[in-house]
Amino acid sequence: MSLEHETLDGSRLFELLSNSSNRTYVYYSNIKEDWTRWSKSAVEYFGLSGEYLTPCGDEWAAKIHPEDRPLYDEDFRRMASHESPYHNCDYRITNASGEYVWINCRGYVTYDDGGNMEWFAGFVTNMGNRDKIDPVTSLCTVYEFRNYVQRLLDEGKSGGIMIIGLENFKRVNAEYGYDFGDKVLYTIGQKLLGYTDNKTCVYRMDGAVYSIVMEDGDIADIIDMKNTIANMLELLPVGNQNLHLHVDTAATLFPADGIYIDQLQNNLFYALEQAKKLGVSDVVFYSEELYNRRNRIANMKEAICHSVANDFEGFRMVFQPIVDADTGTCVSAEALLRWSHKDFGNVSPMDFIPILEETKQIIPLGRWIIDESLRRLAVWYKEDGNTLKTINVNVSYIQFMDMTLRDYVVSKLDYYGLPHEALVLELTESCHVEQTDLLAQVLQSYKDSGITIALDDFGTGYASLSVLKDIPADIVKLDHTMTSRIVDKPKDRKLIEFIVMYCKKVNIRVCAEGVETDEALSIVQDAGAELIQGYYYDKPLEVEHFTNKYIA
Repeated sequence: MSLEHETLDGSRLFELLSNSSNRTYVYYSNIKEDWTRWSKSAVEYFGLSGEYLTPCGDEWAAKIHPEDRPLYDEDFRRMASHESPYHNCDYRITNASGEYVWINCRGYVTYDDGGNMEWFAGFVTNMGNRDKIDPVTSLCTVYEFRNYVQRLLDEGKSGGIMIIGLENFKRVNAEYGYDFGDKVLYTIGQKLLGYTDNKTCVYRMDGAVYSIVMEDGDIADIIDMKNTIANMLELLPVGNQNLHLHVDTAATLFPADGIYIDQLQNNLFYALEQAKKLGVSDVVFYSEELYNRRNRIANMKEAICHSVANDFEGFRMVFQPIVDADTGTCVSAEALLRWSHKDFGNVSPMDFIPILEETKQIIPLGRWIIDESLRRLAVWYKEDGNTLKTINVNVSYIQFMDMTLRDYVVSKLDYYGLPHEALVLELTESCHVEQTDLLAQVLQSYKDSGITIALDDFGTGYASLSVLKDIPADIVKLDHTMTSRIVDKPKDRKLIEFIVMYCKKVNIRVCAEGVETDEALSIVQDAGAELIQGYYYDKPLEVEHFTNKYIA
C-alpha cells in the first residue's frame, strides 16, 4: 500500500485549522496589504461581511464593547512598538445576533527587516457566558488567573505564584452553614485584595483555595505575603464570629519552574498537596526534588500495578512475633507486607501502602496477603510444640468496604482447615472514623463468623475512645508512639493505664506495640496489657528465620 503525500499550501492549512473546532476561530492578516482572512465559522458566528476583510481590523474593532476597546487598542500598540510580538486579550464582542459574548483572542506578529509589522495570525476562543468574576468572593476566577499568567509568560516576565488552601473549611460550613461559609470566603477575598497592587493580583481558584500572582516576586516576597496572611487569619471577624483559621501554602516561580501555564498550575497544586500532607506552617515551594518525587511516585504506581498484574511479583510477607505479657511466649504473629523492585530497591511500606490504597490495588493484593498468611499459619499449625495459634493481618477501610471479602476470608479459613478465630484482622484506627456506623456493621459480620477484630494504632486518631465505644473490637493495639513516650512522660503512662482499665471492663484485650526497653515493658505489664509487640522481642523477620526461631 502506498501513501500519497500532499504538500499543504497556506490556504489548505488554513481550512484544516478552521474546521478543527466549533468554538475556536482562525484568522491571519497581511498587515502591509491591509487585509485579514477569517475562518468561515467566524464569519457566520460573528456576522462578518465576508471571509476577507479590508481594511485589516476596522470591522472587527467596531464590534468590540466600548469599555473593552482601550484594552484591545493598547495591546496592538504594544505589538507595533515592539514591546511584545504576542497578542493575548479578553474582551466582549457582538455576535451575529447582536449579543455581546466574551472571547479570548491570541496571536503572534512578525516584523520585516525594517521593523514594521508584517504578518499577524492567531485564534479567537469563544468563552460564551463564562464568568470572569467569582460570584462569592468578587475575585477574578481561575480562568482569569490562567490568562494573566500566560500573558506574563508570553511577555517574558518573571515572578512568583502563591496558592493558599484553607484547612478544614468543611468544618466551617458544617458548624455555621453554607451562607456563613460564603461570607468567610468573601471576607478573606476582600482582605487579600487589600494586599495587591499593580503587580500583585489575587484570584479565587476552586473551593476554599486562593492564588496570588506576584510579578517580579521572589521567595522572600512570597514568605512575607504568607506571614501577613497567616497573621490576618489568626483572628478573622466575620459577622458576630471571630474565627481562627489556618492555611496550607505552596508556591512556584516562573519561568524558573515552568514556561507553560498548565505546568505551573500543576506545580502549584502538587506542592499544595504536599503542604497538606506535611502539615507544616511554612510555604512549600515547588522544586526539582518535589518534581523528582512526583515522577518517582508516578513511576512507582505503574510498577506496582505491573507487579500486582504479574502474580504479585516483588511482594513478600515478613512476620513479627506477638508475645504473651506474662509468659513471654510467642502466641501470634503480625503479617507485614514488603515490596522490592528492580528500579526502586526495597521500598518502605510508608511509600507503597498509600499508593496501593489510592489505586485500589490493595483490593486484589489484600486477598493475596490473606491467602499467603493463612497458608503459612496452616503449615505452622502442624509443627509439634507450636504455641502460635493466631495470625494478625492488616486490612484497610477500603478493603472492608468490599462486601465480598468476608466470604472470601471464611472460604480460605475453611480451605486451610483453620479455626475462624485463628485470624485477627487489624483495622487502622485513624482512618474514616466519621463512618463508624457502617464500619461497625461490617466488622460485626466478621465477628459473627468467628473472626477476631483488632483496632490498630489506637491513640493516634480522632476521638479514640468514642471510636472504641462504637467499633466491635476484640483487641486494641496501643500505637507505638504512645508506648515510646511512657518512660519519660508520666501523663502518657497514666493514659495507657486508663485505656487498659477501660478495655478490661468491656472485655477487650490490649496489645502494646513498639515496646523496646526493659522499663517500657515493665510499665505496660504493670498497666495490665496482655500482649506485647516490639523490638524488645524481635523485629519483623523473613518467614524462614521466624519459623526457625519461634515455630520449629
